[in-house]
Amino acid sequence: MMSEVSPLTNQRYIRFIIIICGIVAGAGIGVVSVMFSPLIALALVISILIIIAIWRYPMLGIILIAFSLPFERIGAYEFQGFTIRASQLLLLITSLICFVQALGSRRANRQSHQMLVQLGAFVAVTTISLLNAQNVERSVTILGFTVFTMLLTWLVPSLIRTERQVRTIILVVLISAFIVSGFGIFQFLGDMVGLPPSVTGLRELYTKDVLGFPRVQSTAYEPLYFANYLLIPLSLALTLFLASSQVMKHASLILLLLTGGVSFILTVSRGAYLGLACAVAIVAIYYLRRVFTLRNIIIISITAVVIWFAVVEVLGYGGEVFNLEKYEEHVTGVFLGASYDERVYTFEQAFTVWRGHPFFGTGVGGFGPVIATHPYVVPDDGWKIVNNEFIELLAETGIIGLALFIAFAIALIVRSFHAIRLSNDGTLRALMVGLLAAWIGILAQYLTFSTLYIMHIWFLVGLMIATQNIIFSKSRSADTI
Repeated sequence: MMSEVSPLTNQRYIRFIIIICGIVAGAGIGVVSVMFSPLIALALVISILIIIAIWRYPMLGIILIAFSLPFERIGAYEFQGFTIRASQLLLLITSLICFVQALGSRRANRQSHQMLVQLGAFVAVTTISLLNAQNVERSVTILGFTVFTMLLTWLVPSLIRTERQVRTIILVVLISAFIVSGFGIFQFLGDMVGLPPSVTGLRELYTKDVLGFPRVQSTAYEPLYFANYLLIPLSLALTLFLASSQVMKHASLILLLLTGGVSFILTVSRGAYLGLACAVAIVAIYYLRRVFTLRNIIIISITAVVIWFAVVEVLGYGGEVFNLEKYEEHVTGVFLGASYDERVYTFEQAFTVWRGHPFFGTGVGGFGPVIATHPYVVPDDGWKIVNNEFIELLAETGIIGLALFIAFAIALIVRSFHAIRLSNDGTLRALMVGLLAAWIGILAQYLTFSTLYIMHIWFLVGLMIATQNIIFSKSRSADTI
């Protein structure tokens, strides 16, 4: 008969393990500081402290991820040819901690995983598509990145289970968005007055030397990614304002809409403009009566005028009125120029590739290598992409992969409408409307770009599922009373 281990013995064992880990970590940091730099050693120390804090309070990991979502270029670190982003490290750390802690817990949040069945089917098909890949290494890498970012659809609903937690995350997202939007405006003005890219953080491709005015990318890698991210906070801010929610004060929401709106327009991303139009339409339709109150009409009109005036002023800074003409030409020239010709070419190539492998495609991430001169030789301008997520999925994962992705997107929308209808809580309902509007806006923008492994998109999906689960749980509790 085995004797039970006493609590005292167990505590001594845990302390012994902690001491050993501390010694190993300290020695490792010392070696790193000698081999590389004290800055990396300091980062390791901070990382260890964060790991300890997240172990004790896993929700902290989601909070930090929410704040770091837009920091994909500025705020990232280049190491040995890889770009290490804070949000990715935090996702890895938090996921591992939650997985380890879940092993010792019998509780399972089955509701959080209902949507993951459909997503899992899509991942299975993308894995099968590797059989047709011409550049297997690239396809496996893209699949790995995609599945990694999709972890957010499991992690976020697993940790966010109360309305208070949802409110906290939304507030963090709005604060982070305000900071990066303000930086985006500085970026634009700084480039206009002649500050170097080393100060503004703009890539050479987006300075005023190209179009006559800079395109704001803020802390993101490209303007279209930054604009895509802003669809989330702008949709939420507009919804919370119209719903008169107390998540954030009205003055703060208006300030965020002004700052974020100006920064959004200055990205000069036509696809994002389409996405925002769709998102605003969803919010306006749901809150139609509240939109047409005298108070809101005045506030919305003033906000729109201020945003437009600010954009006109910064584009015409220094008397360069031609910037306005170039801006209008760039935005309205959807079916003109080299950009349009390239899209037509990639669309035609994508359909040709799909006809070769109609069911499972040519492998996730495989479109570029297939149409390149050689599948393992990277072209000078990089691998080609389709610039339409749905057509690219058709080419790379076949009709089955595209159908499963669309089915998942529609199921998420239907589930959101169901949650909105059931919710008796004004704030939760408003948040659900805002998140749904952002998701539809992103799907609309996906008509003009094609990158699936984006952190903020899958964070949004996870947050939608978490909010839906909370609403459904409250609804069941109310029915049993």
